[in-house]
Amino acid sequence: MEPTSFLGIDWGTHSSKWACYLPLQKAYLRNLPLYSSDLTCKDGTVTFAVESASDDTGVRGLKGVLINDPLGGSFWDAQRLDTETSLGEAVSFSLCCLIANALTKINEQAGAEHAIDIGFSFPNWLVDKGRKVEAAAKNFREAAAVAVHIAATVNANDLPRPEVAFPINKWRNLVAAAIDQGASKTEAFSIETIMKVSFTAQGGRLRWGFITESGAAGLPYLRAMEIEEVPGAHGLAKLLVIDVGAGSTDIGYMLRVEHRETGKEKLYYFTPASSFPVAGNELTRELMNHYRAMNQPMTQTEAEARKLQPTGWHQLAFVDTWRTRIAQHVNEYVRGIPDERWLPLPVPLNIVLTGGSGLVPDLKEAVKAAVIDALQSRSVENQTLEKISTSGQHLLNLSFRTEAEYARRAVCLGAGDSDRPGCMYILQMDAPSKVRVVTAPKWV
Repeated sequence: MEPTSFLGIDWGTHSSKWACYLPLQKAYLRNLPLYSSDLTCKDGTVTFAVESASDDTGVRGLKGVLINDPLGGSFWDAQRLDTETSLGEAVSFSLCCLIANALTKINEQAGAEHAIDIGFSFPNWLVDKGRKVEAAAKNFREAAAVAVHIAATVNANDLPRPEVAFPINKWRNLVAAAIDQGASKTEAFSIETIMKVSFTAQGGRLRWGFITESGAAGLPYLRAMEIEEVPGAHGLAKLLVIDVGAGSTDIGYMLRVEHRETGKEKLYYFTPASSFPVAGNELTRELMNHYRAMNQPMTQTEAEARKLQPTGWHQLAFVDTWRTRIAQHVNEYVRGIPDERWLPLPVPLNIVLTGGSGLVPDLKEAVKAAVIDALQSRSVENQTLEKISTSGQHLLNLSFRTEAEYARRAVCLGAGDSDRPGCMYILQMDAPSKVRVVTAPKWV
């Protein structure tokens, strides 16, 4: 049986990444990339991953368009003025560039005979109901299916690549052929089944599926956490993950449990919070406006870099408001986590903040205070509150220059987890049943 590599794709609003785990080597591929998610359109070509110089020739935040305007023109047929393509063609092009880039690197470092299992991170849209989120979910699912089909059936030399201009008409023809072959017809899934659904592309080498954004962000940390034993739980690790991306903040609660008799571990996830629109982009815009008002023009790239630097700006009122809104959203989620059994136990609740804006100064402290407040409202004992941790243990054999680099790549690392389907959904966990003592009647 040919070996399988596990590829995680994180197509983000501001930046895109992929990571590949090789089980035989028990390690990730080296030199994991980080690309801009911008599209640049010029002279009948489209280029992915080149930061746009202006809105006249480029498209920023394409994922945001997918999220916020899914009910506009036909996803595959309505041509846009900014990309000169349909939205479906633009999204699938971005995804295919990432896949093609990853396949090249995998072939170079691990050999071309590997089967590839691709995991796409999926925003927490599945929590909500309504035409808008359902359309956005369907569109993204179809775009991923078309991108994988093209990557699996087209000669590698004819695939689009990051930072390389590609003829729009050529891409349009590839997409049309894929749709004619039924590539866009995929099975729908729910929050309960998302990690169980798997697809296989033509030829069989590429398999693919999805994982919730918060679940993907949390898995690299959940894997690395130490399991503790307490009365009532043989082995338990608890994780609250807050992924602060560019376009949305996604929150989830996860568990890692060791079976008392077999010693085997199981991973669990509860229903995550809805995608929260307060995230990195909003803070970037506020920061740019602040410095421009001081007659100190700042580019988006400069603002992104400044966000993680404790240079005094993080004490401004608009930053405090931003932190407070995210912390309040976390508070509301924790108040409603349907876990009455494991959450109250005095095992450390590890709080991890990931994403490009997850390490904004003082955000971690604001979130921790919000979590403590939420747990106090649930009458959780002080012994448990004292064990709340924000340290966040890392996967072994991964070396990044800064904590921010690890946090930024957490989603693609988790999407490439080798046991994605092994993460089980729990609707709720009730408190342990109390033993009812029945006293026999005394006969006189």
